[in-house]
Amino acid sequence: MVQVFPRARRGRTRQPVDRPLRVVRVCAAVLASAYVLSLAAHALGGSGVLGALAVGGKWVFLVGLTALLVLRGVTVREDRGAWLLFAAAVGSYTVGSLGYAIADAAPGPIVRPDWFDLAFVGFHPLACAALFRLLRARAPRLTSSMWLDAVVTGLTAAAFAAAFAFGAYLDLALRGAVLIAAYPVADLLLLVLIAGALVVIGRGAGAAWWWLTAGTALFVVTDTLYAYQVAHGTYVVGGPLDVGWGLAFLCYGLAACQAPRPRTSAPLRGVRALVVPGLCAIGALVLLLRGYLQDGDPLAGGLAFGAVVAALTRTALTFREVRALADSRHQARTDELTGLPNRRQVFETLSEADARMASGGGTAVLVLDLDRFKEINDSLGHGVGDALLREVGPRLAGHLRSGDLLARLGGDEFVVLADGLGEDGALALARRLCATLERPFQLAGMVLSVDASVGIALGPRHSRQAQELLQMADLAMYAAKAGRSGPVVYDEERHGSGRHRLEAVAQLRRAVDEGELVLHYQPKLTLPTGRVDGVEALVRWRHPERGLLFPDAFVELAESAGLMAALTRRVLDTALAQRRAWSDRGRELTVAVNVSPSNLVDEGFPDEVAGLLARHGVPATALVLEVTESLLMEDRERAVRVLAGLREAGVGIAIDDYGTGWSSLAYLATLPVTELKLDRAFVGAMTGSDRSASIVTSTLQLAHALGLVFVAEGAEDQATVDALAALGCDVVQGYHLSRALPPEQLEAWLEARSAAPVG
Repeated sequence: MVQVFPRARRGRTRQPVDRPLRVVRVCAAVLASAYVLSLAAHALGGSGVLGALAVGGKWVFLVGLTALLVLRGVTVREDRGAWLLFAAAVGSYTVGSLGYAIADAAPGPIVRPDWFDLAFVGFHPLACAALFRLLRARAPRLTSSMWLDAVVTGLTAAAFAAAFAFGAYLDLALRGAVLIAAYPVADLLLLVLIAGALVVIGRGAGAAWWWLTAGTALFVVTDTLYAYQVAHGTYVVGGPLDVGWGLAFLCYGLAACQAPRPRTSAPLRGVRALVVPGLCAIGALVLLLRGYLQDGDPLAGGLAFGAVVAALTRTALTFREVRALADSRHQARTDELTGLPNRRQVFETLSEADARMASGGGTAVLVLDLDRFKEINDSLGHGVGDALLREVGPRLAGHLRSGDLLARLGGDEFVVLADGLGEDGALALARRLCATLERPFQLAGMVLSVDASVGIALGPRHSRQAQELLQMADLAMYAAKAGRSGPVVYDEERHGSGRHRLEAVAQLRRAVDEGELVLHYQPKLTLPTGRVDGVEALVRWRHPERGLLFPDAFVELAESAGLMAALTRRVLDTALAQRRAWSDRGRELTVAVNVSPSNLVDEGFPDEVAGLLARHGVPATALVLEVTESLLMEDRERAVRVLAGLREAGVGIAIDDYGTGWSSLAYLATLPVTELKLDRAFVGAMTGSDRSASIVTSTLQLAHALGLVFVAEGAEDQATVDALAALGCDVVQGYHLSRALPPEQLEAWLEARSAAPVG
């Protein structure tokens, strides 16, 4: 079946509030017509129908306006409370007007204050409450900056009104009728509130606010003139001032006819936020300068004005600098691709979570990884992959609370930190996140759908350390990816081994950074001379709990965790520092150091080695770097370039454990090596195995034929040393000579040893 969807009509979509608002507008038109007729009847004068219309039209208008505002509040849900408060304010004023009319019709003068003054005064707090409700609807969160902007703007408006328009009138009114003068003062306070609210709301205020502003301004003018006339005894009931009050209420009625605006406000950002308070400050300075020019010293006033302007300029510059610093800090904590918080922000938030858990609070950590994301990158390109990552953030954020943190850890991995969630709540959230990602993504004209694996860790149930929770959630995520059965909550029995490995990696990283790695040195004997001319540096880990650990306990961990390059740099730095110390004491030794696969594929490694040699003042010929055959086979071309760079600097290169890997005459002929180091398996067995002896002999002859130094390691007894010496071996090392020793013990051993061959 083919479904035909109608074409969407152009133009503005009709909102549900239009119909009740049309009723309000029709009623407002009727009221406005009645008011205009009453004004016309009053202007024509006379009695009879015109007189009744002139008198009754005013009351019909006031009572009708009150009913209109009630209708606006009842029929339109938006801002209902505010308009009902406005209705109460106008109703209170109407009651006051009725009371005044009754008192005016009675014989004798009107004695003020009277009960109807309370009704008149009641208009202002009710209108103020209504305005505040309207303001909070459009700016639910009023910051201290918003409050200050409102106060500054309102006070500036009041100051200008007092200085240039109504100050003199109010002064005279206050001398003659204090109570009557309170009305324009209260009106002015309403105007202050409106002016401040307009600054807070900004350009999205809407027509209703401007009609309210016009009505309140008319009240200020009319009540000020009224107070002035009462003070001088010139006020006449039914005079022109009644038209001013009527027009003010007409503006309120027109405000009620306006469609409600969205309940959000966009506060000004950046330099624009300083425009309104800056203009107000300049306006206030103008008033001060005007006062100086009229009543004080013009020179002092001008200088003071200039000083404050300069101070304001300096404040603006400071704001600009602080803004730039804030932007820089924000960028440092924001992922450039997605705009989400980055790993740095995550770890800062984790520190805050530690404090919350210490005080009894709970935290849930969810690590989310996109499945098959690499396939998208490989098949569709990184541009599509990046576009997908940018779309993921908004999808996930739509299911989080305002206090939750969503961040990108890197690659296709995201993390959510949510306070106060137990296991059920965290699982429910994880399922919602997975479900929202399953909805298709429209990217580059294609429809993509992705799955996600989510791991969950809960604090303080699993740990009171938030960073450990992140590691645990990561382990649970990998379990979820392997099982493909939905989100997984961390379980110590199932995932604990991975956690212990992570702890070991963290400990090893600390060992590299904080100097827990130490070097022992095994002497290398030059057989033709009987002297010890070199040593091999062998790393040990002085573990704070497990004692001294040999390389087989941590080298594999370092390689898998990506720490081998850093470990090698630490070993090189320590070995060269020790070589320099020996040289300063008159002992010249070559030092051999093993290097890792990551070093051989790092084309900046030769420069790094050269820098360390220069730093310690050690000649390049005093350093030998040992590489294994297997390392050379991983990325042979790049390894050759790296080794060539080292040889050009004068560093010696040794092939370590020769005979155990992919031994090839081809690479021996092309690689820039200086030493060939036969594996201990052949050397140790040569005195008891003719085949091993033949391998040692042929390898030694090959090394000499290629111009290489032949080093035999694993000489465990005197017979082996003698056999190697008879064959013409260059260098030997092994336990028969000495085990690897700490630097101070090696020096003592060297002092005690004579220059004669081992015997």
